[in-house]
Amino acid sequence: MAVPTFDSRSLFFAWSTYSTDYDTYAKWYDEEHIPQVMDVPGMVGAQRFLLADTKPLPGVRALDFGHLAIYETEGSPQPFREEVKRKLISGEMVLPDFMNQPFQALFLDAVSEPFRSDRFAKEENLDNRHLFFAWSRHTGDDATFAKWYDEEHIPQIMSAPGMLRAQRFEVSAVKPLPGVETPDLGHLAIYEVAGDLEGFRAEVKRQLISGEMVLPDFMIPPFAAMFLKPVSPFFPAAN
Repeated sequence: MAVPTFDSRSLFFAWSTYSTDYDTYAKWYDEEHIPQVMDVPGMVGAQRFLLADTKPLPGVRALDFGHLAIYETEGSPQPFREEVKRKLISGEMVLPDFMNQPFQALFLDAVSEPFRSDRFAKEENLDNRHLFFAWSRHTGDDATFAKWYDEEHIPQIMSAPGMLRAQRFEVSAVKPLPGVETPDLGHLAIYEVAGDLEGFRAEVKRQLISGEMVLPDFMIPPFAAMFLKPVSPFFPAAN
């Protein structure tokens, strides 16, 4: 299962910074830390990212929380949380001294169906997927916001070069892990792109500037965003 699909997709974001050299940090993450959570109930896979060199879109607030590890789970992230918490408390999972604390972390639940391009079905793995995160808030009712996002906004962006998949998320009701900070950023749309993000950025910018893409008055600016590049392969869970 190189490219997983989900009945009920949930995510855990773990942002971190470190005081050692990057190679030491990456080796610990890939060879020790991620393997420790691969047998957690519901785990589907994990991948690491850093901010891409892609220039931010006009008018957005570009965020930088450091290195990002994304853990993807099937169903509620509650079992993931409980097992990671158990490993931390028991000492089975030890975070090295070079990890700067506190970490920023979020549990997220999908609130839309995934939008998949024709290209998505042809992908053999997710190793080279790049990401665009768009956080937003809105006035008015959630149903109007969701209808605009799913029926108008995401379909416009799915035409951008390299698009693989898009999906919307909200912060989960699952309690955060102990000792982490949880950034309050609102609704998140994730756009997964095959390879370089420049073509994606250029097309979204073109649609915005041309007036082809119009953001409704119920959207509260500025939006927060991140362009991310992969710095590890996608690690699929063994189960």
